[in-house]
Amino acid sequence: MENRYLLIFMLLLITTTLRSNAQSIPCTKYKFAATLNKPNGYKNCIDLPVLSSALHYSYNPSLETLDIAYRHPGMGPGASSKWVAWALNPTAKGMVGSQSLVAYRSPKDGSIVAYTSPITSYATTLAKGDLSFNVTGLKAEIVNDEIVMVATIKVPNNGTVLNQVWQEGPLSADGTIQQHPLSGPNVRSMASLNLLSGALAPTGGASGLGSSWKYAHGVMNVVSWGILMPLGVMIARHMKAIIPSADPTWFYLHVGCQLTAYIVGVAGWATGLKISNGTHEFFHLSHRWIGIILFCMATLQVSALLIRPHKEHRYRNYWNKYHHTIGYLILALSTVNILQGLKLLDPALGWKIAYLGLLLVYVLSDFVLEYIVNKRNKSDFADK
Repeated sequence: MENRYLLIFMLLLITTTLRSNAQSIPCTKYKFAATLNKPNGYKNCIDLPVLSSALHYSYNPSLETLDIAYRHPGMGPGASSKWVAWALNPTAKGMVGSQSLVAYRSPKDGSIVAYTSPITSYATTLAKGDLSFNVTGLKAEIVNDEIVMVATIKVPNNGTVLNQVWQEGPLSADGTIQQHPLSGPNVRSMASLNLLSGALAPTGGASGLGSSWKYAHGVMNVVSWGILMPLGVMIARHMKAIIPSADPTWFYLHVGCQLTAYIVGVAGWATGLKISNGTHEFFHLSHRWIGIILFCMATLQVSALLIRPHKEHRYRNYWNKYHHTIGYLILALSTVNILQGLKLLDPALGWKIAYLGLLLVYVLSDFVLEYIVNKRNKSDFADK
């Protein structure tokens, strides 16, 4: 019996872990170190919704200035080297056009580096450069396990609602800044800030894609590739063996499941293209290409209704092996892509647990049905 896809399912189930971010001290309880020369802190503060970061600020409308302190955790001893950035975008919502403050601990000598960097493209390496507005007093220090950047900013156009972006990414051994992750909280680290009320409103990233499109894409693909497709395979594998009188009923059920899965999957694939169109911070190359490969392979499988040889044809046995192999590859790739999609969209924990639970139910059910079939076959052989 071919159980390769079951082994892949089990490995994915065992090795998949749910990540959690380090938690920083709530901004209202934070006390600034004496070396930062902010004994009274700032007038306002807000805990940012992702990456466990916080922003402290004092806004002076008469001087058109903004004093800020940006705090980012995960910089303590033993932590992997990384850079952090906080930025304002005076012209748009999103990454391109952002005017950023960047800081990191140099892996060469342990010194703290802080500088400004204008972001002009998605392929930025955060090179040093002047911003479109004035920045003074920029410095950074590591306090406990947090890096704290402080600066005074000339508020662009003296606006009271600012588009901000904050981010983290890996740092190479020679201190070279590398691309930040393209999934999870890293694609949602954007929000507009009302300086007067302290209110945040998400912008860009997964939130800016529209929750209706996002959930439609996720639900349709889980239903298609994660529920109907495996169900159709299990029907074909076990129903005719357990219930001999179910021929050809099992075939029609199998075809019904796979055709429905294909139609729903194509719709989910289309919504995925809609979501990622022009939104590079959400774009994930491998997720998209696996989706394209799945679409092509599923189209090939569905075409079996028209091109499969007759039962008595001499090539029917070879065709069966090809059809089964492609089917198992589709199950393996679809499982990988659903897990990757959960990582990209980073939904509530319950959604991840639900899918992993469903995966486990399918695997256990297949083993139980396989056991029943093998036991029946042995019993029939003994009777003979």
